[in-house]
Amino acid sequence: MGNQGKKLTLVSQYFYPEMISTGHILTELLVELAKKGIKASVICAQPTYYSNHKIDKDITYKGMAIRRTINTQFDKNSLKGKLFNSFSFFIATLWTLLKEQGDNPLVLVTNPPFLGLVGLIYKILKRRPYILIIHDLYPDIAVNMGYIGHDSLVAQVWKKINQWIYHSASFIVVLGRDVQNRIRGQLPAKQHRKVEFIPNWADPELIFPIDQSSNPFINELGLHGKFLVQYSGNMGLTHDMETIIEAAQILRYDETIHFVLIGGGGKLAKIKKMVRDYSLKNVTFLPYQPRDSLKYSLCSSHVSLISLERGAEGLSVPSKLYGIMASGRPIIAIMPENTEVAFTLKEFKCGIVIPPKDILSMAKATTWLKKNESERKAMGLRAHMAFSKYFTVQRCAEQYNCLLKQIFSER
Repeated sequence: MGNQGKKLTLVSQYFYPEMISTGHILTELLVELAKKGIKASVICAQPTYYSNHKIDKDITYKGMAIRRTINTQFDKNSLKGKLFNSFSFFIATLWTLLKEQGDNPLVLVTNPPFLGLVGLIYKILKRRPYILIIHDLYPDIAVNMGYIGHDSLVAQVWKKINQWIYHSASFIVVLGRDVQNRIRGQLPAKQHRKVEFIPNWADPELIFPIDQSSNPFINELGLHGKFLVQYSGNMGLTHDMETIIEAAQILRYDETIHFVLIGGGGKLAKIKKMVRDYSLKNVTFLPYQPRDSLKYSLCSSHVSLISLERGAEGLSVPSKLYGIMASGRPIIAIMPENTEVAFTLKEFKCGIVIPPKDILSMAKATTWLKKNESERKAMGLRAHMAFSKYFTVQRCAEQYNCLLKQIFSER
């Protein structure tokens, strides 16, 4: 059965033109689904990531009708600001959907984390099916980060609501096998089939290997001749950023090694202070790079970094993995071994996994990759080959298309 005339509504706090990780991943997904005959409309929030500049309430992008809610735009790096922004978006989204006509299936993302409740309420009131995409698993993250107690009333109520949301969803899409195991453990065996592992991806037309000798980004940095170790993306509370700075401190006397940290997040201020306190000259901070510059920034490194704090396994999967693989760079993953990133690096032999807070191993891995050029390049080649086969937007969109076909046919 074809998809011509089929429609869906995506609900996400972030979407084009706010092209942070979630925003550009979902934008690419809907563009690709449109090629398969599925027309999408989008409900999203006003920007809070790069700026608080208001965008027109209704815009169209590549045939997609994008509607922005009226929501608060406080500093997203402030916990209170993030809560206000998320809650105001939740209320505005629910109000918008209740007024909407039609019976399009919903695709909901856990940004904010309680957005799945919109799908549950809407299914009860209007019998509308929904797919829930879990990017970050709450309240587990909030518990592990110490924001709420494991046995607190908030945590218990939140988990109960999640059970209702999971039971009611047509499909639950998770970004890692570690997350899949955790969610299936919260459902009866007969519902395990609806928990689908579909990884995130990168666009092979946007990011591809570029030789360092012809990379203008390195010229802009003025770091030619350096062995560049790069972290690019969100530096949030679930990311082990401190180990990177501590390793830079150990390696400070090797003037050939330089760390480049691109992005922002809840730990940025802390690690900048660490760099100042250590008086490090081998660390450069840069803001998020424009989307059309990603191929240059990602390909400027000799080694790329991904990190997660211990306790975040099964709760979050860093999507930066796939952009790095697309760029053909080897990876050092600072995280527990029972994580999706670690599974992938070991499966395709394209990186090194070290435990969180293991500063000495981080420093040793960096120097080993610097000295072993042939193996470093082989890792990067294997990363790109695996990406091309398994982690393109085209392949992953087809997996979503299969789920949507089942919903359309059942209806």
